Amino acid sequence: MNARARARILLVDDEPAQRRGLARALVRDFDVLTAEDGPAALGLLATTRVEAVLLDLAMPRMSGAEVLDQIKAAYPDVEVVVMAGHDEVDAAVAAVRAGAYAFVMKPVEPEAALSIAIERAIERRRLAERARALEERVGEHEQLGEVIASSAAMQDATRRALGVASVGAPILLSGERGTGKELVARAVHRRGPRAGRRFVAVDCSALPAPRAEEELFGGERESSPDGRVGGGLIEAADSGTLFLDEVSALPLEAQARLLRVLTRGEVAGPGGEPRRVDVRVIASTCADLRERASAGQFRDDLLYRLGVIVIELPPLRRRREDIALLASHFLRRCARRHERDVKRIGPEAARLLREHAWPGNAGELESAIEHAVLSARGDAILPADLPPSVSGRAGPDRRPPRDALVLPAQLCELPYAEAKERAIDAFDQIYIGRLLQRTGNNLSEAARQAGMDRSNFRRLKKKVASRGDEAAAGDVEEAGTAAAPDGDEAD
Repeated sequence: MNARARARILLVDDEPAQRRGLARALVRDFDVLTAEDGPAALGLLATTRVEAVLLDLAMPRMSGAEVLDQIKAAYPDVEVVVMAGHDEVDAAVAAVRAGAYAFVMKPVEPEAALSIAIERAIERRRLAERARALEERVGEHEQLGEVIASSAAMQDATRRALGVASVGAPILLSGERGTGKELVARAVHRRGPRAGRRFVAVDCSALPAPRAEEELFGGERESSPDGRVGGGLIEAADSGTLFLDEVSALPLEAQARLLRVLTRGEVAGPGGEPRRVDVRVIASTCADLRERASAGQFRDDLLYRLGVIVIELPPLRRRREDIALLASHFLRRCARRHERDVKRIGPEAARLLREHAWPGNAGELESAIEHAVLSARGDAILPADLPPSVSGRAGPDRRPPRDALVLPAQLCELPYAEAKERAIDAFDQIYIGRLLQRTGNNLSEAARQAGMDRSNFRRLKKKVASRGDEAAAGDVEEAGTAAAPDGDEAD
């Protein structure tokens, strides 16, 4: 573990020599407290916060199993790794069933299995804490019906929009598709004086141009029960809020009639007679309306009227702090919808989500999470569960990466045993190199991701490095021999 993430652990063992030896070995990676028996351990836990407990099962006064039961009852968030002798395997398995994270067999090797088991236990605890915090924040946002965001940019945009919720002036929300424009519009409606009235959302880009005016403003229809000529969507929003998504897609004729609604509060009926409407208009666009106005595709006067209050919503790539919060929200919603028992996002998958560019913004993120929820085999989303566009995995129509292991033709000219040995060497070089690059040369983390204990991984790393040195020396020797004159030795 690195210094920034240094965790405090409690080592409980009644044998002084073993307790001191383990503490000396573990203090390189953790802040270590020690206790000689169960009562002493429980006393420390009552006054000191620790993230994990390393617990010997065979102890006098109070057995390790009894201590474990009391720890899980009083401190359920503290992870416990138990130590057992070879004649205590059944007791160790029972301890895991009772809530211990894992068990290690005595005699233990501190740098290998023990350290990795503790690190994984602490990682699980921290992931659970982060997941709970995210769930609480998501739950608060969902309960209040607010936009899910923690980034300063998105909170500032939302704050500005909600700040004018009480006035009746039009609002223009600009931003890429999937940045949450409709969510902000709904939040404004809920915070304003029209909250008890209808919120009518219209996707202007989905309205067929020949019928756009009829859909919005009404046409030749039978009278409605309240005595009015059958109106369109604008009259349906009377006294409430009308959200015009992608307003730039409206035909010019419809733009002219919308301008009348905004300036006079009137809708012209089929016979030309005006009908009064009282509607709050919130519009959105992902196009530059000034450019469209310059090109004659959008009315200048409508642009000025809609743009009394303009609020730009930033894309997801400019507010990466929101990715984890949104992903947690989508995970909960998708798992509930598809009845899947997926509860969290693994650390490597979370890193991939955080680093992706998200050109499709929140819509693309929700789609990726839904794909992962349906693909996951356990309770956590792993990198392999994410779509190839996010995980970077080569799809069926992609070429293999540059360093993918390909069988060179010259290997087929060698005896099978030699060819296999060289192929394995190449695999080890690529695998270890990429893994260390991905983990920033952190041996403990690389060993964990490789599913190996640290000492074995370190030996493999040294073996790979020595092979590379031998290969480099061989290349130099061959080059030197080739450059030597006939009959002379190369230096």
